Amino acid sequence: MTASLLSVSRTRSVPVAYGLWLVGGLCGLHRLYLGHRLSAVGMGATTLLSLPLVTTDPGLLGLVTTTVWALSDLILIPEMARGLDGVAAPATA
Repeated sequence: MTASLLSVSRTRSVPVAYGLWLVGGLCGLHRLYLGHRLSAVGMGATTLLSLPLVTTDPGLLGLVTTTVWALSDLILIPEMARGLDGVAAPATA
């Protein structure tokens, strides 16, 4: 088989990523879509653990952290999608 048949398209849509950011930005849905699984899990866990503790200092700090993180992702989403396009998919044997 040729290499083109083995490669998997990893192109992600920037508008879809922004839509996911709008719906679930604090939970990291856009990061999960763009292939940043570990940071998506960290973002989601921080948000979900902070919600019940929002009246305490650690809970408020967690929500402020993920809010700043999500707002910075507004600028970073196009670069994350572009970086994903440049990554070659591993060939299967």
